[in-house]
Amino acid sequence: MHLALREAGQNHTDKAIAHLKQLLDAEPQNGRAWYLIGALHAEIGLYDRAVEEMHKAVELDSDLPAASFQLGLLYMTSGRADEADSAWQALDRLGEDSSFYLFKRGLLHLAANEYQACIDDLKRGMAMNADNPNLNIDMQRIAGNAQKLIDESPTQDSSQETADRDSLLAAYRRSNFDSEY
Repeated sequence: MHLALREAGQNHTDKAIAHLKQLLDAEPQNGRAWYLIGALHAEIGLYDRAVEEMHKAVELDSDLPAASFQLGLLYMTSGRADEADSAWQALDRLGEDSSFYLFKRGLLHLAANEYQACIDDLKRGMAMNADNPNLNIDMQRIAGNAQKLIDESPTQDSSQETADRDSLLAAYRRSNFDSEY
């Protein structure tokens, strides 16, 4: 695990994945290793594999809120809001004192075209999140784009608004899949 984390921190994704595969051969029940390999596969665009690995991580270790969040995020950025909601149900036990809970709620508001509620929850989550600054950057970007949708909404029809929202999430997926190592 230590070697994988070091390699991931140095952006040596292939080496980090190789170390995690060795670890999982020895410890196939290691939920954290499944989570990390899923996050790395998501970073390099192997989303279907990442979903399988995140599922395995959550199944093995229910104490990995980052894995539940990232699994839901993979679904959300694929336009699968219902599956994201299901994946994120594990975060409900964390309540409003958790940035993951607020981020998931904000993203679900975004999926429902409830842009101001989205922005409010994302901002509250960012204020609470001191552990993963890159995730805050991503949530700020989404909140800013949601604000643009609010600003432009009087001139747009609902189909254009939905297309803009889906485009926003797809762009996030392409440009960034931040994980909390």
